[in-house]
Amino acid sequence: MSTFWPLVVIGLFTGSIYGLGALGLVLTYKTTGVFNFAFGAVAMFCAFVYWQIHDTWHWTAWISIPLLLLVVAPLIGYLFELLFRPLSGLAAEVPIVVSLALLALLEVGAQLIWGGQERGFETIIPTSSFKFGSFYVGWDQLGTLIIAFMAGGFLWWLLRHTRFGMSTRAVVDNRDLAAIIGVSGDNVRRFAWMVSSTFAALLGILLTHSQELTTYNLVLVVLVSFAPAVMGRNESFPWAFGGALGLGVFTSVLHRWSTSGTVANIEAAVPWFLLFIFLIVLGGRLKEPGLSVRPMAVATGTLSTGDMEHMSARPRIQRAVALGVGAFAVAAVLPTVVPGPQVSVLTYGALWALMAVTLVVLTGWAGQISIAQVSFVGVGAFAVGHWAGAHGQNFVPAALAGMAIAVPLGLIVGIPSLRLRGLYLALATLAFALIMDYVVFNSVGISGGLTGILDHRPRIFGVSFASTTSMYELSLGVLGVVLAITFALRQGPIGRRLRILRDSPLAASTLGVNLTVTKLVTFAVCGVVAAMAGALYGSYLQSITPINFQFGLSVQLLLLVVFAGRSVLTGAVVAGVLAMIPALIVSLIGGGTIGANVGNWITLAVAVGVIGLGRNPEGTVSLSIQEAKRTLSVMRPRPRRYLGLGSPLAPERLEVSSGG
Repeated sequence: MSTFWPLVVIGLFTGSIYGLGALGLVLTYKTTGVFNFAFGAVAMFCAFVYWQIHDTWHWTAWISIPLLLLVVAPLIGYLFELLFRPLSGLAAEVPIVVSLALLALLEVGAQLIWGGQERGFETIIPTSSFKFGSFYVGWDQLGTLIIAFMAGGFLWWLLRHTRFGMSTRAVVDNRDLAAIIGVSGDNVRRFAWMVSSTFAALLGILLTHSQELTTYNLVLVVLVSFAPAVMGRNESFPWAFGGALGLGVFTSVLHRWSTSGTVANIEAAVPWFLLFIFLIVLGGRLKEPGLSVRPMAVATGTLSTGDMEHMSARPRIQRAVALGVGAFAVAAVLPTVVPGPQVSVLTYGALWALMAVTLVVLTGWAGQISIAQVSFVGVGAFAVGHWAGAHGQNFVPAALAGMAIAVPLGLIVGIPSLRLRGLYLALATLAFALIMDYVVFNSVGISGGLTGILDHRPRIFGVSFASTTSMYELSLGVLGVVLAITFALRQGPIGRRLRILRDSPLAASTLGVNLTVTKLVTFAVCGVVAAMAGALYGSYLQSITPINFQFGLSVQLLLLVVFAGRSVLTGAVVAGVLAMIPALIVSLIGGGTIGANVGNWITLAVAVGVIGLGRNPEGTVSLSIQEAKRTLSVMRPRPRRYLGLGSPLAPERLEVSSGG
């Protein structure tokens, strides 16, 4: 018992930090209907700005902190409000993807500005300690707790005893009625974004005294705030803050038995286990994002390419098959004209396109958003690494084993989809991906730890694919087969079932579609194909570590697919091409500063593109097709006019008719 209470106190200090994040998340969700996935990135970016001002330029904290909290952070919140305002009334997946794009933009932007190395941070609170009863408490811990409670108290006072609070409640209850009585919903949402960003900046400063200042790890730490925010159902500030304190105490007490090994990995994943379980338990009782704040007249979107594909089916199918066969033939002969290093890059692009196909089917066709596909890729890769043999002779059974493991995992991810859609399904897949990162991929027995494991090139039925060209041919062949099968399924009853599942689950159920079976099978099959891609991907890399399959790559894959085209198979191919561009540029120009940052610049461009496509979420392929059709329709000669169903009237007939 003597060691229990110190752990409780430490947990309260840690939980208060998570509570700050939960309050900021709930504030924006209640007032705008947007769950800010980029909240951690805002905290990280503001922490770097403070480091630049205070530690590099050596401005005093009395200037740096007010400048950050009263100028920089509110400005970021104001820009966020401008970006999300046009998205009001669109499908729930649109603000989710735009928010993830902002996360990637801020993270990559910080890497380009400040680099990716760890940095020290001068704390704003003294780190000395004092004795409290039988144990010692740090002044920084006590200061963090006091600041968190003061911030929570300020938010409570702001919402309960000010005109802004009354306006906020009016907008949350009914935006249209609030506008009638003169309450500006835009001003309320703008101020909420600014306050939330200020909370994120404060959180970033407080966290960096215990965490190294890095672009990725700090974002992951702040993501823990997602769990208590959902515990409060994204509505209740007291429940969210209390849940954060409880989470901090629970993880701190668990740390008593988890100094290292599997138990330590489970302890790190406790917030994500709780989030996943909580989402399943609450299920349909969780409100859809923005339900109470969206305008009554919901904006109508443009016709998606996936829907346009089914107009004039036979000519379109013939053209698609011809183009697909032609593109495959060109890709097959590329090794004869491309040098060896570039062939390896082409293999990389083909494998990423294979991963992207699973997201096109799952997200674009079935409407089930997922931020965990790369986790299934890791399952296939590590299965082959362990069981394929020293010369890859057992590649096929090892790949089949990885695909078999992916089936129950796909069903586990699919279970939340039976009761959740949109935001909460995205959060469930995010929780699953982070559980896989912390518990499975961090296990030394599975992944080999930071050193990783070796993955050998495959030998299938006595045929070796050890060379660069043969590995490319195998990857391209598998991609071609998967694309052909997927395209054929798209034209049949399975494709129609997925489309109606995406557009109207209620109508699908009315028409006799078994939603439970359809969703679970879709998640399982997409997981199996992703694991197959992982088996090839691991053999291609030949040495794999947990970093190759971390959560951030799932976000990157989703952004690539959305940018290219989430509803068409061509979008998957374009996503693969975009993924290989950094490696292609490096192979052509070598390393150096440009080569080291080209991947970040491509990610930045894709993130900006996704944000720009917010109101046209079907991607660049869809927009290109629509623009091409519009251009061709303008260039097409005008048809001759007909009267009725007969032949066109000649001029002389018109004269006779008028003369009679």
